[in-house]
Amino acid sequence: MATVQLADVVKELNVHLADNKRLIPGAINSPEIEIFKYAKTISKIKGQYPSAHSLITNVVQGFGSSWNELGGISIAHKKLEAFHQKVNFALVPADIRNSYFGELYAEGKSPQEMPFSKYVFDNELLPKVTSDVADLSVNGTYDSNNLGVYGNSMNGIIAVINAILANTDHPAFKIPLNGLTDNNILDEVTKFERALPRHARRKIKAVFMSEYNKERYQLAYEERFGDNKFLNDQMKTRLLKLPIVGLKDYDGDLIWATTEGNMVRLIDDIDNPASITDIQKLDYQVKIFMEFTLGLDFLINQQVFVSNYADGTLGLGSAELNQKYYNFDGVTV
Repeated sequence: MATVQLADVVKELNVHLADNKRLIPGAINSPEIEIFKYAKTISKIKGQYPSAHSLITNVVQGFGSSWNELGGISIAHKKLEAFHQKVNFALVPADIRNSYFGELYAEGKSPQEMPFSKYVFDNELLPKVTSDVADLSVNGTYDSNNLGVYGNSMNGIIAVINAILANTDHPAFKIPLNGLTDNNILDEVTKFERALPRHARRKIKAVFMSEYNKERYQLAYEERFGDNKFLNDQMKTRLLKLPIVGLKDYDGDLIWATTEGNMVRLIDDIDNPASITDIQKLDYQVKIFMEFTLGLDFLINQQVFVSNYADGTLGLGSAELNQKYYNFDGVTV
């Protein structure tokens, strides 16, 4: 039996990539990654991205002949972060040759003709990259001391929300709820949407939760209302008819919403586009090197509306901030 030539495998992989330049970006930006569907993309990001917003208080007043200054402007800012990611994947062609998939390395065919590389990339490596990115985008927690351990390479959206919940200078808008159960989830989601600030409601396009809690919501809705006029909207909130997005990669109880365009995906498609940076052969291995940059965040923390199971705090944590952003004073319910 002929020996698999590593140089041929490297050549084969390079040819496959050259003929399919969208394979890597397609895996990183796959439509299967649900959270990306609701995030605005900001490109050309090098590490951190500055974000600022301004607020102008009411300016309209009744006419009078004397100057009566009314209104003021304040500016708040934050830095959003994108994380440099890599894939170092080693392939041992002999292992595949001696396995069930050995037929993918065909005797007598040139590297360009073999289905080996297409199988590895299209059916194994790239789907796993997509799956990992989907998981990390929700559940990742950045740890600079353990970057070589899966799960530590970036902050996913849950880590971002938890950081905002702990931020007293630029806080999230908290909505107090009871712990979710099969019996109360319909009422708690309704309580959540009723607490959304009046001035923000028209800009909110979806409510996010785990897929499990979305299923709970559907079952509770069907049990309470049965086959009636609400049935067609069972996967929307009852009052505002906001679509409920159930995230398959999340299993916690946080419920959140934000204004349209506030959740962003940070990438670098200029200096560090998603790509295979090298393919090397060493001993019995073919080493594949991939790099990309990715981050998820919110432009304005104060426009992130999150369930609060810890206490009765409603809003941004202070009457001053509540009044400044949403024209109400109360901080507890």
